[in-house]
Amino acid sequence: MVAAQTATVAVFSLNDFHGGFVADKNKDTPGAENVLATLDSLKRVYPFHVTVSAGDNFGGSYFYKATKGTVLPRFFADCGITLSAVGNHEFDDGTEELAKKWSDSPLRPADWTLRYVCANVRDASGKIPNYMQPFATQEIVLSPTKKINVAFVGLLTSSTPSQVSKRRIEGLSFDGKYNVVLDSVKHLPGYDAVEKANLRLLLLHVGTQMEKGQAVWDDRNAKDMLAFNDPTFHALLTGHSHSPVCGHLNANKYPVVQGKWHGEYISVIKAVVDTVTMQVLSVEPMLVPTRTDLRLTPRQQELANIIAQQLQTTKMAGAPLSEVLTVAKDTYIHDRDDKHQQTRVGTLVCEAYDVAARKALGLKEAMIVGTSHFGSIRAGFTKGEVRVLDIGESLPFANAIRVFRVTGKQVYELVDFGFRNQKFGYIQTSRLTFKKGKDGSIKSIYYTSPEGRCKKLKAKDVVYLAVDEFQANGGDGYDPQFFPKSQEVKGLSMPTTTEAFIAYLRTLPSI
Repeated sequence: MVAAQTATVAVFSLNDFHGGFVADKNKDTPGAENVLATLDSLKRVYPFHVTVSAGDNFGGSYFYKATKGTVLPRFFADCGITLSAVGNHEFDDGTEELAKKWSDSPLRPADWTLRYVCANVRDASGKIPNYMQPFATQEIVLSPTKKINVAFVGLLTSSTPSQVSKRRIEGLSFDGKYNVVLDSVKHLPGYDAVEKANLRLLLLHVGTQMEKGQAVWDDRNAKDMLAFNDPTFHALLTGHSHSPVCGHLNANKYPVVQGKWHGEYISVIKAVVDTVTMQVLSVEPMLVPTRTDLRLTPRQQELANIIAQQLQTTKMAGAPLSEVLTVAKDTYIHDRDDKHQQTRVGTLVCEAYDVAARKALGLKEAMIVGTSHFGSIRAGFTKGEVRVLDIGESLPFANAIRVFRVTGKQVYELVDFGFRNQKFGYIQTSRLTFKKGKDGSIKSIYYTSPEGRCKKLKAKDVVYLAVDEFQANGGDGYDPQFFPKSQEVKGLSMPTTTEAFIAYLRTLPSI
C-alpha cells in the first residue's frame, strides 16, 4: 500500500484584541507590531494557513477610542484577517456603526473587507442582521491543482445584553440555546458549503477556561454548549473570557484554543490533511505566546511607526495621548480577576465623576457621590508618570455620566446590592465609607464632604449620584430602577467618564 501524502494546514486566530495596539510591558500587552511579527513567523513554519478573529477586535481600548479605530483595518489586513466572530464589544458604537464599520477609515487598504459570522443574533424581524452571516468558508491553496475549504460557523455569548449599553443593541436578541441554534443553522440556504468543506470549525465569542488542566466552558449558558455533540465539526476557536485555553471540550473531546487577550497569544488549530482523499486525519490545538524580541521587517516596523505617530498627534479631551497628567507614587491595581473589593483606582474614578457633577450642578454644600460598576474600569496604572493613554486604558469606554437626585434610602439599597454583586464585582464609590453586618449587609453609610466633614447618611437625605451610563441602564446586573428616570437631573453639561477622569487627575500633582 502506498502511504498517503499529507499536508499540515494551520488556522490562526486572535481573540479579544480590544484595540491593544500599544506595547506595554507593565500590562503584558505585546503591541500590534509584535503580534504581526509572531504571526508572520508562524506563517513561514505553516505555509498552508488562514487567519481569523474570535471577536472583540476593538472596544475596551482608549487608544482605539481616541484614534477612532483607524489602525485596525491596516493591522488586520497585514495579518490577513478578513473573517471574524462577532464579539459583544463589536456593538460598542451601536448597530448602525457596526454595519458601516471601516467604510471611511483612512488607513483601510482599498481591497480589504471584514466579514462577521454569527448565527444566534436576530433583529426585530427575527432575521440575522445583514451585516453578519451565520457561516462562511475560506480557501487554502495547497498547490496549483489542490485546495481545501475551511468552514466557520459563528456564535456570540448570550450574556451580551448585560455587557453592552441597551440603546446600542435595541431590537436585537441573543439566543443562548446554542445547541438548538447550531442544529437549526443546518437548514439554512447555503449550508451545503459548510458540509462540503474539508475542515469545519466553530468560531465563537463564547468563553472557555482551564480548570485543573481541563478545558471547560465559561458562559451562563454553558449547559447548552455542553449539549453540542456534532462529529462533523473538527475543532473550536473561542474568545470572550480573557483566559489562555488549550485542550479538549465536551463528550466529543473537540480540540479548543483561546489566546487570552490583547494579542498575548496566537491560537492555532493544526490539521493534517490527506492530499489524496482531502480528508482531515488529525487536529491539534496549540497556543503560541507572542514574542517581543523578534527583529521587525520593514512592513512590521511601518505599523509600529503609524502607532507611535498616532500617540503623538491624537488628542482626547484636548490632550495628546502621550501627555503626562500626574505622577503615581506607587502602583495602583484594579484587577478584574479580583473584583470583590473597592479599589483605589475605583475611588479615584468616582471622585472624578462627583467633581464633574458638582461643577455642573453648581452646588457647593450638596452631598454628591460618584459610582461605577467594577467592570468599566479595565486596569490600574503603574508607579511613575501617568499619561493620558494610561488613564484611557484604565477607563476606555468614555460613557456618558448621568446625574440622579435620590434619597439616602435609595443609596443604601444601591450600595447593598453593589456589595452582593458576586458575578460582576463590587460597586465603586466616592466619599462613602461603610459599616457592614455579620451577614454582609450595609448597616451604616458615612459621607465625607470635600472639606473633610463626615456625617452618617440618613434615609431622607438628598444625594446626587453621578453614574456611568452603562450602570444606570442596567449593565453588569444593576437594575435600572436604582436610577429612576423621573429622578434624573436633565440639561447638565457633563464630560464623558474618561474626560472627567483626565480633567480630575490634571488637578492632582501626585496620587
